[in-house]
Amino acid sequence: MHYIKPSYEELRNLAFTLYTKIRESGYLPDVNVGIGRGGLFVLRSLQDFFIAGNIKIPYLVIAVERYTGVNKTSSIKVKYLNSRVIKGKKILLIDDVADQGISLKVSKEACIKKGAKEVKTATLHLKPASQFIPDYYAMVTDAWIIYPWELYETIRMIIEANLNKDPKDVYWELTSKANVLPDELERFKRILNLEKRVELISFLDEMFKKL
Repeated sequence: MHYIKPSYEELRNLAFTLYTKIRESGYLPDVNVGIGRGGLFVLRSLQDFFIAGNIKIPYLVIAVERYTGVNKTSSIKVKYLNSRVIKGKKILLIDDVADQGISLKVSKEACIKKGAKEVKTATLHLKPASQFIPDYYAMVTDAWIIYPWELYETIRMIIEANLNKDPKDVYWELTSKANVLPDELERFKRILNLEKRVELISFLDEMFKKL
């Protein structure tokens, strides 16, 4: 597995690249719509750039949630999309990454259904395998992106996916490949202690013991 772990400053620079592409294309949205959670940083960064240029654009934050019913079929719902805000308006739909592209695709369709005049999409990153290509993106990568705003949940996901492996190998995976810092692992352990996640605490203890 290949990882990248961009800093907030690196992501702010990518957001500026994204903003430049949007403005150079001539597209000026009436409303910016951020998909939570990942799109919030991108939305706020773009708002900053627009405001710096004395362009004040209203914004809206929506959520895309997946539901699994009793028959095990899953559906995707878009929440908090206010038709009064977007009806007849040009929309810029914003997220952090087009991974599979499902959230963007469903959200764009929801915006159109709610009466948006036009919808353009923008992300910091695009994965090559995405089924949906945003109108604007700053960087293409096939890496597992560890964003600062989901660092600790990503650490948990990596550990849980490797509980059958030697803790020393998992530590190497986290620190050498994913660039997770030792103090970040210590902070993650404090979170586990607060939440009494006994199984993961035990695994981390073994991990640190074998160093």
